[in-house]
Amino acid sequence: MKLFYYKDPKGNFGDDLNPWIWDALAPEIFDDDPSTLLVGIGTLINSKAPVRPRKLVFGSGVGYHALPAIDDKWKFYCVRGPRSAQRLGLDPSLAMTDPAVLLTRMAPPAPPYSGAVCYMPHHVSLRYADWRAICAKAGLAYLDPADDVRITVARIRSSRLVIAEAMHAAIVADAFRVPWIPVACYDHILDFKWIDWCASLRMAYRPHSIPRLWDGHHMAAQAGCLQRLRTGIKRGLHRAGLWRGTMPPQPNRDQAEDAVVFALSALAARGQPTLSGDSAHHAAVERLLGALHALKRDCMASKQAR
Repeated sequence: MKLFYYKDPKGNFGDDLNPWIWDALAPEIFDDDPSTLLVGIGTLINSKAPVRPRKLVFGSGVGYHALPAIDDKWKFYCVRGPRSAQRLGLDPSLAMTDPAVLLTRMAPPAPPYSGAVCYMPHHVSLRYADWRAICAKAGLAYLDPADDVRITVARIRSSRLVIAEAMHAAIVADAFRVPWIPVACYDHILDFKWIDWCASLRMAYRPHSIPRLWDGHHMAAQAGCLQRLRTGIKRGLHRAGLWRGTMPPQPNRDQAEDAVVFALSALAARGQPTLSGDSAHHAAVERLLGALHALKRDCMASKQAR
């Protein structure tokens, strides 16, 4: 069996937790056989999933793209939350929580408490603004979604508060009992997956909206020369009434950046954080460990039967 997860070329915190967690908790179930895939952390249950291999789902969710055709090549040990289970027509008992909470069963001793307030943007948001610089202005510690996951987890664990546009920053904070505040800046934040996860731990999802920011200099630096040329042509055609497609956002850096800095500073100082109840968190971890035991038992039995 091989591990299946989304691999962002630049790195992405939630997705990149997969190899660390699975190598630590279930290394014996993997080999180089591509006929079976473990579908782990991520919003991976969709029509883009590989069709031919057998797929063992452990904690993934739905939300992006269309639903896949569920046939005998899919086996579900657990999914991220009740909305995923409902969409897939699964038994509600399979709605456990995100497997990233299993970090609590494998992480090294807690790092020294820093008392920092951290912010992690969604990895797509990195295209539109310099969030490291914005965090510096707001007095926040910046969590880069592309950084090494071990370093990022340690920084989350040592923090006083995590402000998260990236869902897995909130999931990991909650797992280690660090209060967190959800925010949304752009339209690519998918409410469905947040609600799905929050419901698995009996929480409500109430994100704080922060002003949208389009830093033209940053966006130009992120895009290649060809992309900048295409954008210029599209804008020209749009002004002439000849372009009906989706337009790239117009830069709005100056006052918008000040508004974002103010909003994040206010949340750090006066925001009402969220944290799941200890009993709900503990029960979810125990249920995941039971599902993990079943997964490993079945995989080892399958290996011995070959």
